[in-house]
This record gives sequence, structure tokens and C-alpha cells, in this order.
Amino acid sequence: MSNPVTDNAKTVLPNGNGNGHEEGLIWPEPQPLRRELPPPDPYHIEALGSTLAHPAIKTHEVIQSPEAICGQSFLATATLAVQGFADLEIDGRVSPLSNNFITIAESGERKTATDTVALAPVSKRQKDLYIDYSNYIDDYEAEISAWKKAKEEALSKGNNKTREEKKKALMELGPEPKGPINPVLTVEEPTYEGLVKSLAVGWPSIGIFSDEGGRFLGGHGMNQENQLKTAAGISKFWDGSPITRIRVGDGSFVLYGRRVSLHLMVQPAVSNLLFGNSLLASQGFLSRLLPARPESTIGGREYKGISINETLELKKYFGTMMQILETQLPLAEGTQNELEPRKISMSAKAKNTWVSFNNYTERLCREDRELFSIRGLATKAAEHAARIAGVLSLVENINAIEISDSNIQSGITIVQFHLDEALRLFNSSADNPDLILAETLLAWARVQGKPIYPGLIYQFGPNAIRDKATAERIISLLVGHGWFRPIVGGAEVDGKKRRVAYEVRE
Repeated sequence: MSNPVTDNAKTVLPNGNGNGHEEGLIWPEPQPLRRELPPPDPYHIEALGSTLAHPAIKTHEVIQSPEAICGQSFLATATLAVQGFADLEIDGRVSPLSNNFITIAESGERKTATDTVALAPVSKRQKDLYIDYSNYIDDYEAEISAWKKAKEEALSKGNNKTREEKKKALMELGPEPKGPINPVLTVEEPTYEGLVKSLAVGWPSIGIFSDEGGRFLGGHGMNQENQLKTAAGISKFWDGSPITRIRVGDGSFVLYGRRVSLHLMVQPAVSNLLFGNSLLASQGFLSRLLPARPESTIGGREYKGISINETLELKKYFGTMMQILETQLPLAEGTQNELEPRKISMSAKAKNTWVSFNNYTERLCREDRELFSIRGLATKAAEHAARIAGVLSLVENINAIEISDSNIQSGITIVQFHLDEALRLFNSSADNPDLILAETLLAWARVQGKPIYPGLIYQFGPNAIRDKATAERIISLLVGHGWFRPIVGGAEVDGKKRRVAYEVRE
């Protein structure tokens, strides 16, 4: 009986020189690691309401990125704009309106162009705030220098003041002047520590937005050493929990009233590193992400000579969002950047609709029912829907104190799309967990940019594949499917001769 793994490994081209490259082992025809994804359900872009749906549809028409990318970008931007103004209250339980989104699409799907359009009001507001910050910083530095000089004089030993006199002088001097708030509204690839420091001294409502989410997922903040800490931190932001920091050298502090939302745009290979990560799944990070992986529009896009920002839909959107962004955030008394959002609840009719959806999805999470395989996300589906409904309500009226039934129904419609997407992505590889590990290892190996050898995987590879038995099994699977190719005679990698090494198919 033929063995596709060993048979492929022994196939040599005529006149091969044995070096394992182009003239060594040939590449077998690659086999897909997953079953082909069924097509997604349509993204119900009209559920976003006219303020967001009209510019999202126009962006889809002009830029021609998939509707789901447009919907995700505009809803994520709206979340960032309004999350600091109100919290969701349901029967005494309070949650932020923050949302986390992940959009999966190949390079060339115009993710960056879409995000640039959606985030244009945020970019403008951040620039305006930074101009004000720059103008004030010189005054502040002069003020703090004068204060420090006055403090030095008040405590000077040469003036023969008593302890009580010095205390009185300090009381008269007053507290140290506070510096201006650093106006960072969006970040691309922060570490958890950097994010916390920014929230401590900067804008209290920010968004992690990356049109190349691989930089965030592959960056320092999400490497093997920091992954759990960063994921747990982002999960706490989603929950609205106070942020506690206790570090030698940094001092200790607790931050209240901060809000963080997230939108990552990633390529499929990068998303596999995320969704194939059992640590992040068990921690709860993945259940707080709303996924979308639309079908490609590449190949059917003819150029349209329209200035998207000059269209009526985008002008109206820009004006509405700027109004919201320029509205004073509600702050706790005596603070510069501690949010004190009001509470927003559901109308009686909206509450009935929401309770029915909550009970419906809960029943489907039983072991023998449709949502069991994605129960982490499904058990939070009702809360996701209520948060989205709250965002839509504040986009309509930033002073809203109630969520209407129509907005709850819109939130449910959007979340049902995400549940279907999560099921689709999960079921594409549910028949073989090793295929998820193989995709994870392949994505990791491609990033390395060099031949792969077992020791490298044991030491630096994805967490779930670092033991020898698992690594050998997954390597064999990738060789058999035509994605890894053994290098005859080994290879020199990282300054050493590696007896066993593999090329990685791009």
C-alpha cells in the first residue's frame, strides 16, 4: 500500500543534486487542510440603521470590498465613538457598550481602504485634539517648572521655617499641576502594559484597530510569553472591570471608567493562529470576538471614478460622527479621564424580544443542539446583541436613555450572522482537530522565513505543538498534504547544521 507521506518524501527529480531544493525533492500536489468552506450567509447591512448602513453600502459600491468588511468597519467605528457615553443595564447588571470584531479576508480585499473611510471622523478628531495638546504642552511645562521651584523654596532649610510653616506653605501652593490628556483614540499593536499606561494618562475611550491584524497577533503583546496576559486584559476591558496595576518601579494604581473596543482585520492564515489556540478559547477571549469571513470580490471589480468622501452618504456620516466625537465625554467629578457613563436600558417591548432570544440561544447550547460547538460565543450572544443595539441607539441619538425594540431586533440580526459565521468556520475543520494544528503550524512556519527544523518548533512553535509527539504528527501531516518538504541531507539554519529540516510551501 502506498504511503503519501513517505512516497512523496522519496520522489526525486531527474538530475537532482540532492540538496532538497528545486532540484531535490519535488513538491507533491498540495491538498487542502480543511474541507472547503461553504459560502457565508449575506451580511444584513441594513440592520445597521441608516446612519451606518447608507455609508457602508456606498463604500461597498465604490471601493467594492465585501459587504461584511464594510459593515464590520462602520459598526466598529461607531462602537469606539459612543462607548464612553453610556453603559448597558439589564436588571441591575451593568456592561459596557464595547464590542470586539475580527474580519478575515485575503490580501487585496481592500480592508485598509474600507477602514480608512470608516475611521475618517476618528482620525480627524484625533488630529484636532493633538493640535490642542501640542499648543497646551508648552504652557504646562512652564507651569510645572514654576510649581517645582516654588515647592523647593517652601521646603528649603535655609528659610528657618518650622514644620507647620512648611506644611502651610505647601497647602497654599496647592497640588502639582496636571498635564494635558494625551489624545490617543486608536492604537494598532499595543502591549498590554502600553495600553494600560495610555489609559492611565490619556484618552479614556480608545480602540485597538488594525487593518493588518497579524502585526498585533504576531507582535510582542501576543507572543508566547505575553499572550495570556494580553488576552485576559482585553477580556477584562470588554467586561468593564477596573484595571489594576502593581509593578515594582511603576508603582500601583487602579483605573476606573475606561473603555476599549477592538477590530482586527486578518488574513486567513493568521486567523488560524488565533482560532486554533486552545489557550485563548479556554480563557474566553474568542467568545468575545464577533467574526466575519466574507467571500472575495476580487476579479469582479471594475474601477469606479467616484470620490467616496464626496458622496452624500459619506458626508452625512462624517458630520454625524464628528458631532458625537466632539461631544464632551461624561467624566467623574474631579477627574480628567475617568469616565462616568450613564445607564441605558431596554424598553419593555425590547426587553421581551431580548429575553426570548437569550432563552432561544441558551437552549441551542445543549450538548445535542446546534450551538454546542460554539457555546462560548453562543452563551454571550444575547449580551453581544444588546451591546450592538445600544451602540445603534446612541448613534441615532447620543443622549438616548432607552433601547428600542427595533434596535434590539437589529442587534439580534447582526449577532445571528456572527453565530452562523462562527459555526461555518468551526465546522470546516471540526472532523479533525489535527487539521487546525496543522494550519496553525503552517501559518507560524511561513512567518519564520527560513527552513523549519523540529527543535525550532519544540522551543518557539505554537504552544499546542511544542511536544515531540504532537510536532512529529503534525509535521507528517503537512508533508503528506504537500505543505512541508523534507530537505535532503538537512540544512544549515540559525548557524548550525540541522540533520532534519523542511522547506515551507508559500
